[in-house]
Amino acid sequence: MKRICFILVVSSCVLLNTACNYLIKNEGHLVYSEPSHGVDRFIQIQGYNIHYVETGGATGQQETMLLIPGAFSSYRSWNRMIPFLSKHYRLLAVDYLGAGDSDKPSSGFAYKIEEQTDVIAEMMQQEGIPSAHIVGVSYGGLIALNLATRYPQLADSIVCIEGGVVKPEKLPYHYWRKVLGWPIIGDFFIGSIRSGLFDTMTAKAALGKAWKDMSRKDRQEVIDIFKENNKTASRIAWYRISQTLENSDDFAEEIKILSTPVLYVYGENSQWRAMTEMNVRFFRTYLPAVEIVSFEDGIHDLQLQKPAEVAHLIIRFLDSNGSEVVASRHSNSAETPAPCATP
Repeated sequence: MKRICFILVVSSCVLLNTACNYLIKNEGHLVYSEPSHGVDRFIQIQGYNIHYVETGGATGQQETMLLIPGAFSSYRSWNRMIPFLSKHYRLLAVDYLGAGDSDKPSSGFAYKIEEQTDVIAEMMQQEGIPSAHIVGVSYGGLIALNLATRYPQLADSIVCIEGGVVKPEKLPYHYWRKVLGWPIIGDFFIGSIRSGLFDTMTAKAALGKAWKDMSRKDRQEVIDIFKENNKTASRIAWYRISQTLENSDDFAEEIKILSTPVLYVYGENSQWRAMTEMNVRFFRTYLPAVEIVSFEDGIHDLQLQKPAEVAHLIIRFLDSNGSEVVASRHSNSAETPAPCATP
């Protein structure tokens, strides 16, 4: 009995230490693992260290594309798509604040969509990127749409995978908000996630029905992505990200005048299907120029399930829409107005 109690106490201490052992301030520019593609980069924005991985663009002539991951995910969520896109574009796969190897502030930053957007807009300006194609999934898709709405001169085009601007009555992540909001219980939960005990379980849960149709190699790739994402988990960051739809500014009215080309992609087997359908109706009503594509057997994280298909869809969309927009923007760059950020 004493041995069991000792093991439980030690295990509890290890989980709590694991939960608290994350980089709130990554001044040393440490990374949890080397990138599968490209090279690590860091930039300081608003006093925060932002991490991203750059790849593609070897000739220096390719257009720039920013990849923004979903909630509770790092840039590694794009690992399966990067090989297809990097042949055509210079890619910057971003760890937004609170994710991956970027800072995870516990105060002074609420992780609202507009705050993340401001950081990415400033990152582009500091890096001398006049405009780019912005691709985001879920939480990252919201950031992409917000950027196009508030900083239209920075977005050549938007690809939104299951993000949206319409807030549902029943908000997602209800369970997560409850657990993560309690310091001790939440720390145990994050410690368990970071320990690696649930990497396979979380990968299978995210892929849902698609899991059984994947090859062993594909499954292992997805597990490895979740393994790296989970290692960088932060309770406070995850808790505040889970409140995004409640706390962020509603920009549904402002986006109605959007002229940036938008590709909206969703899966008909998505666990967030009801929310996605609300956004599809919104786009068809107020932004009929938005190109909407669904995958009949698709899930929420299409970048994990169908990397080749989604990448080729993006390339086709940009070939038919993006090039003209980019050429027009660059020819009028001298007349580009200042960012229209709201205070």
